[in-house]
Amino acid sequence: MTPLSDRQSDAFDNPAKMGCREGNLRVLREAAFLLWEDGDRTRLRCDWCELMGATGLLTLDLLEHQGVLAPGGFVGIDLDLSRIEGFRQRRPDLKWVAGNLYERLEAPELANVGILNLDEYGEVANRSAPVDFPLIRGLVQRGLDTFGEFALFWNQDLDAVVRRRQDRGQSLRRHADMVCEALKSCLPRRELTSGMLLPEGSEDQIDAGFVGVLGAFEVYRGSVRGHRMANLRVILR
Repeated sequence: MTPLSDRQSDAFDNPAKMGCREGNLRVLREAAFLLWEDGDRTRLRCDWCELMGATGLLTLDLLEHQGVLAPGGFVGIDLDLSRIEGFRQRRPDLKWVAGNLYERLEAPELANVGILNLDEYGEVANRSAPVDFPLIRGLVQRGLDTFGEFALFWNQDLDAVVRRRQDRGQSLRRHADMVCEALKSCLPRRELTSGMLLPEGSEDQIDAGFVGVLGAFEVYRGSVRGHRMANLRVILR
């Protein structure tokens, strides 16, 4: 396992990234109820969907080591057809989709998804997010209708916004606002608010270099001088 996080070369095999993966599973066990087969929360009854990259198998390894996956309950998706074919040959018992997630949301392999790990290369509040992210609304709604819950994990680069001369804190606030707007009316009993995802006044802490948990976001970095990442974890019901 390499000690640094290098998003340029997809080197996500590092302690910080593994801690993020483990945190996703921990939150799923602590906060989700209806996605599990039983009250002990030992086995999922829905599929886990992962954006694979070169190291997506590390998430699969974690889930299988913990024994939480339903039979065949993992969906891997990647833009690289050859990479997906390699995964399919290695693990024909699982589901594999080649292409852009936002263009393949109606693929039959995604019919039973209740958990989406949207681990992208983009930065928070990037220009394409307001166009792309709302497209997953149908996937979220289908999961809510089927299971009564949906788990969304969305990992993005926080510090990269300075390249566009934008403040990190304000960018993360816009990111939270956009998520709430995209998922508006999905929840039967309440609406998400930006303050629920990111507490009011958190912007100054973010700008000051905060690392840790703020609301539904975990902010972490892969090395002393590396970019901070903002991983959103939301259990919708």
